[in-house]
Amino acid sequence: MSETGRKMRNLVLLIVLLVFTVAVALEQTTEEVIARVKAAYADARTFTCEVRRVTASAMLGQRRVMRGTMTSLLPDMFRIDYVSPFEQSLVCNGETVWLYTPMNNQVIVSSVDDYEEREMLVDLIGYFERDYSYELVGEEEVDGRATVVLRMTALSAGNAYPNGRIWIDRKTWLPAEFELTDDLGNTISYRLSNIGLNMEVDRSLFNFTPPAGVEVVEVD
Repeated sequence: MSETGRKMRNLVLLIVLLVFTVAVALEQTTEEVIARVKAAYADARTFTCEVRRVTASAMLGQRRVMRGTMTSLLPDMFRIDYVSPFEQSLVCNGETVWLYTPMNNQVIVSSVDDYEEREMLVDLIGYFERDYSYELVGEEEVDGRATVVLRMTALSAGNAYPNGRIWIDRKTWLPAEFELTDDLGNTISYRLSNIGLNMEVDRSLFNFTPPAGVEVVEVD
């Protein structure tokens, strides 16, 4: 066989392998994937992880990345402590949300009902199940983890994020990443790693007392 013939044969074999790989990934139904995720969360009382939050503006072409750790006490308390590119703490006790930025010497205080992202952070699976329909669309790697990808479509026309995607770790069946897109094409995503369920958590983490001298801004 000529060199050209061998290259062509290898190319055909590669294409067949890729098609087979995608087919295997999609052998699971959307409903089976969702059932596995819900089973993984079924007995969860606490949720801890490292988090990377990315916001991207379609109009301005700007992208902002923040990194930190997240601790949740289900079903309605959470705390995120960002360390990069600057320190910032977001704390929720189920009723009140505090956003503390040390470099601004300021804490913003608001009702939990006024914070758009609260549901996706404290009740991730319940929030997505209530508000979105899903379609299994393929398989990708996220930080070296094999995942299945679900496309999300909002069930309500009034949803601030009508479209999204969620990547589910095929080993743990926990979310590795989720991304939501608004009507203008702006996106917000959270990538989760080193996830722990039912770790011991101090409830005092979910209340916040502003340090002395810090400006307190209350949002009505």
